[in-house]
Amino acid sequence: MHFSFTWLFLLGIPLLHATENRGIKMKVQNDQAGLSNQRTVYWQGDRKRVEFRNASGRKGTDESLQEIYGPRIVSITRCDLGQSFELNLDASEYSSRPYPPKPLTPEEIKARGLQNSPKYVSEKPTLRIEVTTADTGERKEMFGHMARHVITTRKQTPLEGSHSEPQESVTDGWYIDSKSAGSKDGDSKEIDLNQQLSCDRKWPTPKKGHAYSYAILANGSQPREKPEFVTIGEPETGFAVQTAMTSKNTYTQQDGTRKQSASKFEMHVVELEDGPLDPSLFEIPPGFKQVDHIEHNGARGAFAGQPPDFWQRFKDSLAILFSR
Repeated sequence: MHFSFTWLFLLGIPLLHATENRGIKMKVQNDQAGLSNQRTVYWQGDRKRVEFRNASGRKGTDESLQEIYGPRIVSITRCDLGQSFELNLDASEYSSRPYPPKPLTPEEIKARGLQNSPKYVSEKPTLRIEVTTADTGERKEMFGHMARHVITTRKQTPLEGSHSEPQESVTDGWYIDSKSAGSKDGDSKEIDLNQQLSCDRKWPTPKKGHAYSYAILANGSQPREKPEFVTIGEPETGFAVQTAMTSKNTYTQQDGTRKQSASKFEMHVVELEDGPLDPSLFEIPPGFKQVDHIEHNGARGAFAGQPPDFWQRFKDSLAILFSR
């Protein structure tokens, strides 16, 4: 669950419009299961910088939650260079790779046990995903823009032949329009959800499709569920400035008994401003050493127990996405 939230945030967050000589700075607070972390994002033209620290937790002898933080990490995307960089600020190290990722060849896909063409469990739908969107009618000003209060319920129901369990999530959020009116001081401060870095993957907008993920990391050759989607209400396409998502999941234990778990993930933008940005934010600092890999987590990080090929499979899955 932590993995999904982290990468959905990194890949799915909308971009803000910025003119050539100005930039956007946004600071976002995330809270889940007693753990908190903060991300700061900068955009300037065709450059992006994300600052973050991964957090995990474990219970102490007194049952209190002990937070464990990884190093301070920076991710920089430079379309003008065709490169992305990761920096470990604590170790003064960085890595680089082409961006967007180079697509895998058919031979590489086959050798790594991945699939380029989806293989479904059944020709008939095996999952019903029902998404209900309701505008409460409430409005309030946030960061100089009028925000609307929208509640979205996503219900997953297994159908015949499914190997999945029932799930339900409710997202209580505040959103501002994709192109809002100017700020009080007369500046444009426009938010454009369709604006992306020119080298970013072009994802479909919510009105044109639905998002559904499957366990590619666990077993790349595992057949996918075939979902059918039911949409009730007008899908929310605005920019989220505050959300609280509560999820309920049903699972089966080894003895066959079924139980239900619940989790809550909260996000809110704590800072949003536009203005001049220092160009050095998008550069490798002097004295940093280039390495092959940047470690995001501490010794007991959230993914310390993953198999050796965990991150390779993740990179491969992204490469497949970019090849389509």
